[in-house]
Amino acid sequence: MKNVQVRELRASDLDTVAQLWHASALSTGLDAHTVSAVAEYRERLEFEWTRAWRVYVARDGAEIVGFLAFEPGESWLRQLFVAPMKKRSGIGSILLDVAKRDMHEGFWLRTGSGNVAARRFYERHGLRKSGESPHDHLPIMVVRYQWSPAHS
Repeated sequence: MKNVQVRELRASDLDTVAQLWHASALSTGLDAHTVSAVAEYRERLEFEWTRAWRVYVARDGAEIVGFLAFEPGESWLRQLFVAPMKKRSGIGSILLDVAKRDMHEGFWLRTGSGNVAARRFYERHGLRKSGESPHDHLPIMVVRYQWSPAHS
């Protein structure tokens, strides 16, 4: 998508990003009862952003169409979500490239083991599966992926 621009999160983006996070989480196939309410996503986003996360939004014109959150000190890509109607349009790749640029020595992430689309996406982009375990808070299994510039 040539019109997509990435910039750092602003306080005025919090409501929109929380709504996008909620909608995108639902689109991954998680049971609705395991997905947090929009208000909970907003609260967590604001808390983590002021605490440790670096957060970027992808915009197509004035519309926020995706976001990326990572914890540089832990080399942990915490969140990467694209608006459901914008998936498979290159936005996820653009955001993942930001993570690779900013955590150029490598990083890790987790995704639901049942989220086949996300797993294929990460594997296509050079991430390697490094384990599987139960999620800390949800009744699902998660797959851990690792990215290293040496493997790209």
